[in-house]
Amino acid sequence: MRQNKQKKIFLRTTFDLCDNNGYTTTQINNFFIQNGHEVIREPDGADYIVISTCGFDQDREQRAYDLVSGYIQHYSDVAKVIVCGCLASINPELFDSSKVTLIGSRELYKFNAIFQPRINIEHISGGAINGRFINSGYGFLDAYYLQICQGCVNHCSYCAIKKAKGDVKSKPPEQLIAELERAIQSGYRRVMLLGDDCGSYGADLGTNLAELLNIIKDYEIGININYIHPRQFQSAYPLLHPRTLERIEFINVPIQSTSRRILDLMNRPYHANDIFEIIREIKSTYPNIFFETHIIYGFPSEARAEFQDAFRAAEYFDSVIFFYYTDRKGVSASRLAGKIPTAEILQRTKMILDHPRFRIQRGNDQPPVVLLGYELETTDDIFISIENSLPHSDFVSFDRRSSS
Repeated sequence: MRQNKQKKIFLRTTFDLCDNNGYTTTQINNFFIQNGHEVIREPDGADYIVISTCGFDQDREQRAYDLVSGYIQHYSDVAKVIVCGCLASINPELFDSSKVTLIGSRELYKFNAIFQPRINIEHISGGAINGRFINSGYGFLDAYYLQICQGCVNHCSYCAIKKAKGDVKSKPPEQLIAELERAIQSGYRRVMLLGDDCGSYGADLGTNLAELLNIIKDYEIGININYIHPRQFQSAYPLLHPRTLERIEFINVPIQSTSRRILDLMNRPYHANDIFEIIREIKSTYPNIFFETHIIYGFPSEARAEFQDAFRAAEYFDSVIFFYYTDRKGVSASRLAGKIPTAEILQRTKMILDHPRFRIQRGNDQPPVVLLGYELETTDDIFISIENSLPHSDFVSFDRRSSS
């Protein structure tokens, strides 16, 4: 395949608090560099402007859209604009196809057709993640990111990522082990297993995550897992070799709610108390494993008491990260009744900020910690973000100093 002449590429991500986005943007960056193109730090003079997007929620979508719109306005007459990543799949109608080229999360092969490379992008890894594309306080920059799968076997009612990435597509174990061995030879002593749901790994290959982990245990490397669906976590745990558990350093198990009623509406078939019991059991023997979880608050019809009950997660997890719910286009949860008013979302956000284990208030990183899954330069930023993201007209005023 004949390679085009060197191009100047400006590449950036719209969101640096996502491991998957950091991996993919690094992979794209490496694709350009390994094929002889120049990746520049400013858009002026670029032949191509490539923007890797996140569409996890309405806030991420709006930020990505505003950023892309600015580049189109200022540079589309002199450079070609490529929008890639989740938002390009979740809501492609946002963008004028006459002004941008869209490349979805599972369409990276389209870069090959555009740039006619010597090395195709599917043969390039983003495992040595580039610190330009992930927040240093969020990513595991000393770990090798081993992307084991994309997509998942789940059908969560609120999830737009499923729309972007579809059913699980796993990499063969032998391919992963070969990549892991190269990473170890390069000096890595920690590996981050990466997937939209690592627990879905192998469902398309006749294997499973536990079998992969039990192979990796024989290598001198710490194991980190981001993410594993609680149902798959329940299934994998009894199959793990004790030596595997000795190797594990970090696991993110996003329970999303402690309410069985809300979990049913989310189409997530497990009981939070069962997950708590497994974590308690693991911690009794392997206390150094760091467990992290996510909670979605303000899900349609969620009562205040159901929200408050989720704080129990801090009794079991070392880190609990809260995300406020927003409707996403084309997902079934958006059709549920009982949307939570904006003022109530803001009140619950204040309750999270007031939690005694909230990290910023305590100035203390010792677990357990309670966090918000958003960038917080000042406390007001999150309230402004919520007010702008939720499509409700009920917001009149909110006294952020008031007690809950």
